[in-house]
Amino acid sequence: MKRVVIVGGGNGGAVVSNRLAGKGLEVLVVDPADVHVYQPGIVDLALGEERVESITRPLDSVVSGKHVKSKVTKVDPDNHRVLTDKGEISYDYLVLAPGVKSKEIPSIPHWHTVEGGLEIRRLVNSFSGKKIVVGYWGVIKCPAAPFEFSFLHKKRFPNAEVTLLNPILNPPEIQKPMAMAFGKRATELGIKVVRGFRITKVDVQNRVIESDTGEKVNYDLALLDPPVYLSEEFKGLADQSGFIAVDRESLRVGNYDNVFAIGDANNITVPPKTGAKAHYEAKVVSDNILADVMGWERKRYDGSAMCAVYGGGGEGYLIRMNFTNSRAYGASPIFSKMKKAFTSLYWATLKGYIP
Repeated sequence: MKRVVIVGGGNGGAVVSNRLAGKGLEVLVVDPADVHVYQPGIVDLALGEERVESITRPLDSVVSGKHVKSKVTKVDPDNHRVLTDKGEISYDYLVLAPGVKSKEIPSIPHWHTVEGGLEIRRLVNSFSGKKIVVGYWGVIKCPAAPFEFSFLHKKRFPNAEVTLLNPILNPPEIQKPMAMAFGKRATELGIKVVRGFRITKVDVQNRVIESDTGEKVNYDLALLDPPVYLSEEFKGLADQSGFIAVDRESLRVGNYDNVFAIGDANNITVPPKTGAKAHYEAKVVSDNILADVMGWERKRYDGSAMCAVYGGGGEGYLIRMNFTNSRAYGASPIFSKMKKAFTSLYWATLKGYIP
């Protein structure tokens, strides 16, 4: 029996495990966590619209196969093995879906953890100032999220001055429909968008954010999405981007025919990193592992990604893209309701009950 080792039980890893379990393969999911978090739900958690229990599940209930509760310390693809804090595991196929880490910024809560979401909720509930600044450094998990936070907080605090600091001066061509739609919404809501603002310093004591050009912005409440990076144990497989180098259509790592990397950890940044991208990549990789075992024709990843985004005031957007095309639909109440409903539907998509 062929063994598939999946490193990481997040969105991508869970989908691979669930699509391969019961198909005549031994499936092992290596992850030290006990809990799986629906990370897009952090937005609702931070605004008090969801409970912790609605955006989390025990990891064992989300992934199929055997959950190996260990932390990977090294990947050794030349010898078909991964090393963990509890021993060595050999594999026939390896799927790397470890996600990424967020840089620690003192006094700035994370956007992608339950603890960070609850801290943002506390800060928002106690906010009584006039200036809200939303921003990010560079490569993040979802480029729509800062706009989403801006829209929602402007609606919650209509008299506040909301500023969005965007380090990207000119978005990639594939993201322009999304950028145009969000820029229009920001104008409608009276949100100031500062493009090309690359954060270099956050003075928490004086509540000042500074750019690489010396431009400064004052704030009463700062919601900043920190930059993400690849964990040290996987950096031997990274390229100059700092993420695991893959062929963007097969998702194979380097020259290894049996090693794949999906989700935030790989070096595909256009379309940008999102949970939906990880989901679509996971479907291609799991199908191709089965194809390799069964001798079937292999599939290619076309860059597919899709997400619903809150636009504030009950409005929302639907973003769809692949390597060659991109569309932004909305604003419409339909897409806001779609985003809200997906908090419940997400768990069924992991299991494959909803394609």
